[in-house]
Amino acid sequence: MFATLLCSLLSWQEPTPPAKPVDPAPAPAPAPAAAPAAPARPVEPWDDKTAKAAVDEWSKLMKGTPSMAEKSKALDRLAAGANKLLVKPLAQVVETDKSLVVRKRAAELLAQQPATDANPALRKLLKSDKLKNAPAVLAEVVRGVARSGYQRGQWGDLKDLFEREYHVERVPLQEAVLDLVIQHKEKDALDMLLGHIDEPSPENVDDASNPPQEYWEARWKSWSVWRGKVKDAIYAITGQRFSTAAEAKAWLKKNPVK
Repeated sequence: MFATLLCSLLSWQEPTPPAKPVDPAPAPAPAPAAAPAAPARPVEPWDDKTAKAAVDEWSKLMKGTPSMAEKSKALDRLAAGANKLLVKPLAQVVETDKSLVVRKRAAELLAQQPATDANPALRKLLKSDKLKNAPAVLAEVVRGVARSGYQRGQWGDLKDLFEREYHVERVPLQEAVLDLVIQHKEKDALDMLLGHIDEPSPENVDDASNPPQEYWEARWKSWSVWRGKVKDAIYAITGQRFSTAAEAKAWLKKNPVK
């Protein structure tokens, strides 16, 4: 098991001396009840005149050197409405803005635009070279695709995102992909899911083509976060829960998913 391998690799470290016993801390006072969340701000369909005025105001702001706070406030104003004219400027913000917070917010607002226009724009962003190194933004784009008219034939735009790399920064992106699979019961994702039920470990550590230790360590750490969602996704598709890939494959051989 990779967990065992990882522990052995770290065994050279000096053992931590046992902590001195301390008096038990008093029980903390109960936290005050959280205030009820404010209702979500309704999104209104804007006519073209209203939308154009909002886009012009945004464009005027961006011609200067606005702060992140100014851009965030401007995006909050755009959040009130939905119109196809907002799709292009919002997609541009997602691709090019320097602020990660602003880019994620723009992706969120892009998903609330009319699906016939927002869906292709979001799927195009999935392939953008400018987002390759921004997994947090890509995660928001994936969530947007899931909410804006996703259809089964669109899985091809998503499948490579999950397995492209295994780094802790990509975990939110991988979780967003799994959430989409669960939400839409995406049958085309089944082969990918089967490859991530079992604990990841090299089949032959002496094989020259085997990825380095760093790859397996990163992959195991990521897997340990979202492995539950992998099983949830398989359940959403098959209605069955499996402990191992072999168990799942044996069941699917008798009960192919159509």
